[in-house]
Amino acid sequence: MSNGKTIGMILFVGGIILLIAYGLYLGFEELLEALDFLSGFFLGLIFVGIVVLIISIIIEQRRDTKKMMDEIEKEELEP
Repeated sequence: MSNGKTIGMILFVGGIILLIAYGLYLGFEELLEALDFLSGFFLGLIFVGIVVLIISIIIEQRRDTKKMMDEIEKEELEP
């Protein structure tokens, strides 16, 4: 796993775990009534983790496509 995927996955999973733990601490009813700073921060971690994962996957796919196109001989691409 590349660094971007690792960081994104850690942020994503960490945000979910922290949000669940905080929700259990406060009780789900109180959490739904008022989103305070900590719950907003945890939701932000989840969002940033998802964005980092998506960006790293897109970059890796482009890199792999370019590498594969370099490996294919030009004769094979002609009809």
